[in-house]
Amino acid sequence: MNGCSMSKRSRGKIISLACIALFCATTPVRAIDNIVQRLSNPDLHCGYQPTLDLFNGVVNALSESESTAAELTLRREDRRLELLIHFKPSQTEIPPNCLPKLEALNKAIKSGRSGPILIRSSTETDGSAEYDLAVASQRLDTIQNYFRENRLARRAFVLELHPVTSNPLFGNSVQLPNMVEIYSSPAN
Repeated sequence: MNGCSMSKRSRGKIISLACIALFCATTPVRAIDNIVQRLSNPDLHCGYQPTLDLFNGVVNALSESESTAAELTLRREDRRLELLIHFKPSQTEIPPNCLPKLEALNKAIKSGRSGPILIRSSTETDGSAEYDLAVASQRLDTIQNYFRENRLARRAFVLELHPVTSNPLFGNSVQLPNMVEIYSSPAN
C-alpha cells in the first residue's frame, strides 16, 4: 500500500512539473505575440512607414546567442515605448501625421499622466558615420524644438543621440534606420 501511495505522489509531482513546463513553454509565445501585436499597432508609428517583417525579426532575435523571449521588450528600463517616428532618408522635419501624437504626449506630460520622456535619435544612411550623426542630431533638435515651442519644460524630457539605431524589440537582428524613438516614464 505504501508503495502504491508513493507511486501516486510521484505521478502527481510529474504532472505538476509537466504543467509548469507547459506554462513556461507557452509564456514566451504569449510574450512574443503581445510584442508583435503591439509593434503592429499603427498608433505606435507615424511618419514614413518602413516595411518590417515581424515574424522573421522575432525568429532572428531569438536565434542570437543567449537571447530569450523575455529580452524582447518595448521598454528601456522603466520607460515604455510610446512612439516611433519614421523619417525618409535625410529628412529632418517632423512628418505632419506625427504632430497629433506628439501633442498627445505633450499633454500627458503636462497633466502628470507621464513622467519625463526619453527621446532617442539615430540613423543609418549610405553616407559616413559623421553624416549619420549629423542627421540624427538635426532630428533630435527638431523634436526638442517642437516640445519647447509647445511649452514643455526642458526637465520633462531626456535626449539621447546614438551612432547606431536602437532596436527596442529585436536587439541587433533588425535594423530600423531613420527613426526617433519616444519612451514615456511612469508618472511621479
